[in-house]
Amino acid sequence: MPLHVVTTDFISGEEVLLTTGPALDAILASAAIPGVFPPIPWGSRVLVDGGIVNNTPISHAVALGADRVIVLPALGAAPLRSPPRGVLAAGVAAVSRALTYRLVEDLARYRHDAELVVLPAPAVGGIMPTDFGHAEELVSEGLRRGREVLVRDRSVVPLRQAA
Repeated sequence: MPLHVVTTDFISGEEVLLTTGPALDAILASAAIPGVFPPIPWGSRVLVDGGIVNNTPISHAVALGADRVIVLPALGAAPLRSPPRGVLAAGVAAVSRALTYRLVEDLARYRHDAELVVLPAPAVGGIMPTDFGHAEELVSEGLRRGREVLVRDRSVVPLRQAA
């Protein structure tokens, strides 16, 4: 099965689409959040999370021939309830806004090229993306909300319910 993974060259800032090579290293590179997980050497490059430059790579899916793209955003686009407090919270909020802006732009840009199904982001309720202590709760909430949308949308085959 083909695997295409978007990463970022940490040195140049260039978006890098991996389509060949070791799958495990490609996946590790795509998950290498700077400052959290180490970058992955790949030939002459040093790769990190592709979300830095293209968090939801709809453009690549369409270019590779997808006629349906199901998007599961990790970050919501809802307005903040109040201004973020502290340096880390303000930085995360700014990055989240930049990533969400690209998604909104790409949804408009590619809406005629493929069916775009956007599942709801988990309701984070003030949980910082850097707080991994709530991962199980966020995954469960994302799964529940995603299933609701997929079941409502008759053009998408719903996921099987977990036993």
